[in-house]
Parts: sequence; structure tokens; C-alpha cells
Amino acid sequence: MLIDNPFSRIVKIQDRMFQVKRIFPENQINIQIKDWASILKNYYYVDTIFKANNQLWLCNEIKDIDYEKIQ
Repeated sequence: MLIDNPFSRIVKIQDRMFQVKRIFPENQINIQIKDWASILKNYYYVDTIFKANNQLWLCNEIKDIDYEKIQ
């Protein structure tokens, strides 16, 4: 499920949420290079890459936090 908001695109996958940083057509990236995923992660400052619909989605996971409401 893709959630659009004015600041960024958020995708929800298996009850986890990710901020989408970049989307590339898969054929524009040479995935034959050794460690291509870690190179892209370091270059674009992302922690997750998804492959879907012949596209690579470069994302950062939105972490859940435990908090206590202050009155």
C-alpha cells in the first residue's frame, strides 16, 4: 500500500512502514556488479531495497518507538 503525503511517499509492507527515497527502473542498474545493493544503500543513505514491477525501490524503514504519554 502506497501512502502519498506532501513530504514523502510511504509504503506499508507486512505491517512495516518505509519512506521511499528513490525508484529506478531495474534495467538502469547493473546488478551484475558484486555488492551492488550495498553500494546503492551507501550512496543513497538507505537501509532497504525492494524489487517490484521491474523497479528497484530504495527506502528507509520507519522504526516503531515505545513511548509514554506525558500529562
